[in-house]
Amino acid sequence: MMPVEYNLKQQYKESKGDSATVKQALYDEKSQLFQKKHYGLIAQDLQKLYPDLVYEGGDGYLSINYTGIIPLLIQSIKELKTEIDELKSSGSPETKSAQAATSLSPGGTGEAVLYQNTPNPFTQSTQIKYYLPSTVTKAYLYIYDLQGRQLKQIHIAERGEGVQVIPASEFTAGIYLYGLIADGNQVDMKRMILTE
Repeated sequence: MMPVEYNLKQQYKESKGDSATVKQALYDEKSQLFQKKHYGLIAQDLQKLYPDLVYEGGDGYLSINYTGIIPLLIQSIKELKTEIDELKSSGSPETKSAQAATSLSPGGTGEAVLYQNTPNPFTQSTQIKYYLPSTVTKAYLYIYDLQGRQLKQIHIAERGEGVQVIPASEFTAGIYLYGLIADGNQVDMKRMILTE
């Protein structure tokens, strides 16, 4: 669900005069309300996720309760802050990579690691790096949209340090989630942003 931008269209109120119907503009076309762009959501898209935030008027048009969206946004920000704090406390992806590499021994194993894609945001393509120990038998990289729909599944046959290149042409601009699954267990899930 992506925000859209729009301009107000002039609307008219009709009233009957003595000899003819008179159309009167509702907006002052010189006002900032009419001149500036506005931003919003597509009511039909929001209705699929949060039907209680969308109302249908007597004229058949849908309207959005934007005030009701605020608590959802606050909750999302809290969740993102928690994730960021956890990432900060556990170290950077480079630190995890070093830890995984140092835990390897000739007969031992390390932990699987999923790195943040680079560049992020991206416009042409992005690289998703990962580390898989040799003991992993099956591994997949999954890409999802924010509604949780799986968009792509990539089988990973190589072990050790690896990289997958994701071309922007396969997706539309937006925010996506990608996750690494090793032997049926989720290693990690991260966000990537594709811009136009």
